[in-house]
Amino acid sequence: MKGIFTSSGQNCIGIERIIACPHSYDRLIPLLQKQIRGLRLGSALPSPSHSEKEQNTTSTEHDGIDIGAMISPASFPHLTSIISSAISSGATLQAGTGKPHTHPLYPQGHYFSPTLLTGITKDMPIATTELFAPIALLMRASNTENAIAIANSTPYALGASVFGNPSSSSSSNKSDMEKCVRDIKAGMISVNDFGAYYAVGLPFGGRGGSGYGRFGGQEGLR
Repeated sequence: MKGIFTSSGQNCIGIERIIACPHSYDRLIPLLQKQIRGLRLGSALPSPSHSEKEQNTTSTEHDGIDIGAMISPASFPHLTSIISSAISSGATLQAGTGKPHTHPLYPQGHYFSPTLLTGITKDMPIATTELFAPIALLMRASNTENAIAIANSTPYALGASVFGNPSSSSSSNKSDMEKCVRDIKAGMISVNDFGAYYAVGLPFGGRGGSGYGRFGGQEGLR
């Protein structure tokens, strides 16, 4: 959730596509539905029109906000169109509206409904487009090799995350995770985490359509 919805999805290393094998795919749908449907839109800043008394009485409301507005509505027509195209091609809207949201308290804010789409396939334009929005795409993979192929099917390759249980009694779980880390073509990969490389100041950079080279650390200063 953090990887997808931080800064309303406006995050260069944000997670947009969740690729899950069959044993996880069906379990993830209700979990993500509940979490995404429960996200609260709003502003953490008091409105300039509120009196000091009103600002004090609404502090708990501000504390309960999960997602703020996007920086601009310029991408909204494109987002609405590409979501509609995915649904027409067989995807299912599981949470949110897939459209801009008019907030009752902040009608001039650029809000977009936190959205979950399942049944996304790699041939859909939405699967190979950088959305930069609060949109989660759930994609089904038949096995580990297929998951890697789907991960590598986009021109963008800044960061990725691999989730699993390396301490599982099944030795295949750890080997599958290692295979994903080794074969996914991304500039940076976290294991059972999101963006950990950035948090600890490791060299930062992508591959393919996400740039080249690194900044940070000795390699980035050469």
